[in-house]
Amino acid sequence: MNGKTIALCAVMLVGITVLMSRQAVSQEAGQANMQQPGAEQMQEMMAKWMATIEPGEHHKKLDQFVGEWDTVAKIWWGGPGSPPNETKGTSKNKWVLGGRYIMHEFKGTFMMPDASGDTKPMPWEGLGLIGYDNYRNMYVGTWSSNMDTMLLTFKGSSDPAGTVFTYYGEMDEPMLNVTGRMIKYVTRVIDKNKHVFTIYDLHAGDDYKVIEITYTRKE
Repeated sequence: MNGKTIALCAVMLVGITVLMSRQAVSQEAGQANMQQPGAEQMQEMMAKWMATIEPGEHHKKLDQFVGEWDTVAKIWWGGPGSPPNETKGTSKNKWVLGGRYIMHEFKGTFMMPDASGDTKPMPWEGLGLIGYDNYRNMYVGTWSSNMDTMLLTFKGSSDPAGTVFTYYGEMDEPMLNVTGRMIKYVTRVIDKNKHVFTIYDLHAGDDYKVIEITYTRKE
């Protein structure tokens, strides 16, 4: 049994389960006129679903990020124009789930302010996924780390050449008692061995850069 056959069986099982649940709910509500779709309609439904599950050209644009990377992170605690804190780390990126998502495994240090106003390095680990949603026609991703308990989600697009990826999402900021802070994430590809990831705090301004991470491919 190949991957497509397994996926089709899974999809059909989900579809049948949903239909049975809908029928049970409608019977309880007294809606006896709801009927299950026929075989032809079921095939049409399955065909629509199957058309969205295979990786495509948009996924191929992400292939350039696969590999092992050395990272240099700059964090502007005082805002753009202030001296940034700089730390180093590593990132391992690989395809998962049949080439549908790239999984990022990041390890480094994060300069965290302390009570005295100085900063000290803290272990920084993160795990992220990024892929392309064929149904919504947009890039989507998640990020989580040991520096908080948030699960960040974002979505966006790339330029036609696949050299600039722009995403938008929300981030909570406990230190400022702010929830749902609008964030822009931009990845700019310099060449096959280097790209730069930047986070902009849109709550503070369109070009308010707070974090910049440069990725250089390991030799």
